[in-house]
Amino acid sequence: MAKTLVIVESPAKAKTIKKYLGNGYEVFASKGHVKDLPKKQNAVDVLNDFAETYEVIEGKEKVLEELKSAAKKADEVLLATDPDREGEAIAFHISEEIKNPRLKVARVEFHEITKKGVDHGVHNPRKLDENLYDAQRARRVLDRIVGYDVSALVWSKLAFGLSAGRVQSVALRLIVDREREIEAFVPEEYWNIAVGLTAASPPTRAPFVAKLAAADGKKLEVTNGEVAAKVRADLETARFRVAKVVRREQKRNPPAPYTTSKLQQDATNYLHFGAKRTMQIAQALYEGIDLKRDGGPVGLITYMRTDSTRVSDDAIAEVRGVVAKRYGKEFVPERPNVYKSKKNAQDAHEAIRPTSVEIHPDSIKKYLKDEQYKLYKLIWNRFVASQMNPAVYDRTTVEIDATPTVAAPAYRSYLARASGRILKFAGWLQVTEGQQEFAGEEESAGGAAEGGGAAPTPAEASAAEAERAAPGAAAEEDSEALLPDMKEGEALAVSPPGVITDQKFTQPPPRYNEGSLVRELEKRGIGRPSTYAEIISKVQQRAYVEKREGGAFQPTLLGKFVVDGLVRSNLDIMDPNFTAQMEEELDAVGAGNLKREQLLKRFYKKFREQLDKSKKLAPWKPEAEKTDLVCDECGSMMLKKWGKNGWFLSCERYPKCKATRDLSDARGSAAVRETDISCDKCGKPMIIKTGRFGDFLSCTGYPTCKNTRPVPLGVACPNCGGDLIEIRPRKKGGRTFYGCSNWNAEQKCDFKLWQKPVPVPCPQCGAKFVTRTAGKKAMLVCATKDCGFKQEIVEGEGEDGAADGSGAPDLASVVASAGAAAPAARPEPAGAAPAAAERPEAAAPSPGATKGAAEKPARAVRARRTAS
Repeated sequence: MAKTLVIVESPAKAKTIKKYLGNGYEVFASKGHVKDLPKKQNAVDVLNDFAETYEVIEGKEKVLEELKSAAKKADEVLLATDPDREGEAIAFHISEEIKNPRLKVARVEFHEITKKGVDHGVHNPRKLDENLYDAQRARRVLDRIVGYDVSALVWSKLAFGLSAGRVQSVALRLIVDREREIEAFVPEEYWNIAVGLTAASPPTRAPFVAKLAAADGKKLEVTNGEVAAKVRADLETARFRVAKVVRREQKRNPPAPYTTSKLQQDATNYLHFGAKRTMQIAQALYEGIDLKRDGGPVGLITYMRTDSTRVSDDAIAEVRGVVAKRYGKEFVPERPNVYKSKKNAQDAHEAIRPTSVEIHPDSIKKYLKDEQYKLYKLIWNRFVASQMNPAVYDRTTVEIDATPTVAAPAYRSYLARASGRILKFAGWLQVTEGQQEFAGEEESAGGAAEGGGAAPTPAEASAAEAERAAPGAAAEEDSEALLPDMKEGEALAVSPPGVITDQKFTQPPPRYNEGSLVRELEKRGIGRPSTYAEIISKVQQRAYVEKREGGAFQPTLLGKFVVDGLVRSNLDIMDPNFTAQMEEELDAVGAGNLKREQLLKRFYKKFREQLDKSKKLAPWKPEAEKTDLVCDECGSMMLKKWGKNGWFLSCERYPKCKATRDLSDARGSAAVRETDISCDKCGKPMIIKTGRFGDFLSCTGYPTCKNTRPVPLGVACPNCGGDLIEIRPRKKGGRTFYGCSNWNAEQKCDFKLWQKPVPVPCPQCGAKFVTRTAGKKAMLVCATKDCGFKQEIVEGEGEDGAADGSGAPDLASVVASAGAAAPAARPEPAGAAPAAAERPEAAAPSPGATKGAAEKPARAVRARRTAS
């Protein structure tokens, strides 16, 4: 019997596919790339059309021998590596290694690991695509050339051992540029003014609040308290009259099904998954989960690296049937919603969707890990929502004229506006389970969706445009309620809360988090779906950025120096527009419209010219500064110098005297802070210092005593009474957690939390502490299972915590504000204390560990104020 060998990348995928193919097929996994450029300078022959020298990756020799042996026993080989450029390259390398004149070799693609998807792939083989392979080769060579040459430049100008990448350097520049915007930002004062109103004559109606929008026919911007006081005085005795009432139906269109970038954005904002973690979970869902059905794993989603919103006709027919059955026929649009992909989208793949909408997340929850369930549910909800009717609101907007009655008013007339809406028909919101915002929704709102009434009507569009053009239109926001019935010309009177004047200050742009950085990269055309997670991972691994509490990226001083030096070098690779153009040219190579050698030659000639000029520039690091400190070893003066680990003191007689002293202030942090903690080595007081990886306790007896410790969080371990501390994993990409300081003591306490503990009692169950969750909306959550206490918080603006860094006073006020009035929410696990068996591969800092593992003190927080 003829044998067909199918080669895939992942062993998990191999197991799933084997189930569908049955007898006559053998399925083997390459476990990723089998060949790559060796780590040496001459791996790319620049003078010979950039010819590469590929070598078998160390450790893959055994895998390759197994593939060769299996190929000798087969009559046909189907190369079923992932359906993208990297997969095409792997397929080419395998075909080169198993080459045999008698052997028939073909390329197949599995866009979903289901019976249908596998059968379709096997029955539609194709030739290996040399254009796609050339595009991958071009990208690999570009990254190698830039990586080696620019890294060497950074070494020579800044510090040995640093590195720089082609696309990662541009992403780092975006983060640094945003930080510079924040540093240069000057807050501007402004005042929001509103007035409570009700009917001046019977019948009595519900009061409402109108926001001041214009004065004397022009948009009103109040920028100081004096003007605000004058306007307030005018309004307190003014005559109010309804000038205009507009009632209309408003539609909210469903977003397109997920692309890679949109999935990463929503996973960051709602599930608090990083881009890399999101893709790892999605990979497992794509490759297959054992649902205890049909004798093996089932692929639950389509291929997860895509920038297309296209969906197959079969999938659309299935989801429309599920929507009608589950939610009702009124939720199904007359025609399927069709979404436009962006200009450069690779439409070979579909959007990310469930392989079968019939598999509801809740029906398979017991077979999934918690993170798999959450991500699958996000994908399922989004796909189903994309093929539902728009949500419909009844929206009322009222414009109110106010005429001052005082003798000398600040303005002769005012215009106030109130707007309210109620949900008339839930439409696609029926399936979103409370999610408020959706990545990419704005792309559907303007009519990107076609069919089923998803796009706004011309009348709706013109009404909305007219309203935006009205004076002061931006000052008003919808309240989620209808306004009372009013008629034009009707008199109104001031009612509680009366005239409201609220002082505000403009805020700087927010720092990027993983979701918003992916959105910016996609918007600028930098990177592709398969590269977003790698880009973000690398800028963190190189210690060029740090993640603040809440997931925001803040560049380190090292990261700023690297960006500033590369920008001063005038290298094109630091220009986001140039990098986006390069992505388009790589796409052109993949499509066969541009030769690989042509792209590389054009790039390399200019790159070398720019690089040679940059080598002649001055070093990038700041010059040494004199200090009035004396060297402990020779009595000479100390100099303040900068190294890749931050600022330090060095003897001016270096190298004759090699004495150094740690300044521990790489990020320009505040001065050291005193504590009442004694050193467990020598008994002297310890102080809080800030190093490259955060705050840590340091002995005041330094350098005689070099003892350092993590900063306690002010929360006692519920298991043994030790201090809870932040524990950063030594393994790159590992997840920070919070554990007991006695992890390495005699009792070996293994208590741990994923969320940061806060020394504030839970007002609902009396637990001694709550936890602070990170993400788009920071929350205080009780760590006790089944308690369910939650309270939203927001980071204080420029505030520090208490003297010990705990931030307890402000947090206590947040919790106290909830008090007994805390909602009796549906009990949810708060993510407390994972089992010891789930402990990640991480090493907690010992009492004498490096300051890199030290804890950052909690920031003070305050209750979120509702804008009036």
